[in-house]
Amino acid sequence: MENTKDWSSKTILVVEDDRFISMIIQNYLSKKNAKIILASSGDQAVELARQHAPDFILMDLKLPGISGFEATRRIKEFLPNCIIIAQTAFVTDSDRNEAFASGCSEFITKPLSGEKIYSAIEKFM
Repeated sequence: MENTKDWSSKTILVVEDDRFISMIIQNYLSKKNAKIILASSGDQAVELARQHAPDFILMDLKLPGISGFEATRRIKEFLPNCIIIAQTAFVTDSDRNEAFASGCSEFITKPLSGEKIYSAIEKFM
């Protein structure tokens, strides 16, 4: 696996309301030197995506305020080419289907690992 690949040219918005999981994701992404932006709600995710136009978004689906599904739909309106990767502990077929229908390009399940995150993102590089 290419774990030494440098992602310093990439901006990744991490949308996660659980501070511990957010820290785990940051730790994995920092090993790749990516620029990391953090959001803890769907509304904040939409605002930060508008400000920073990230290359990738790791989107938790169950969020306070608007859901990750709704945040994804709103972001895709102004960043249609942004790669949004759903990340969730709730793994039902309907969640998976709604994630893709709302505009997600990939779907990964918690618990997250570096390998899961890296391979999901590298698919689109």
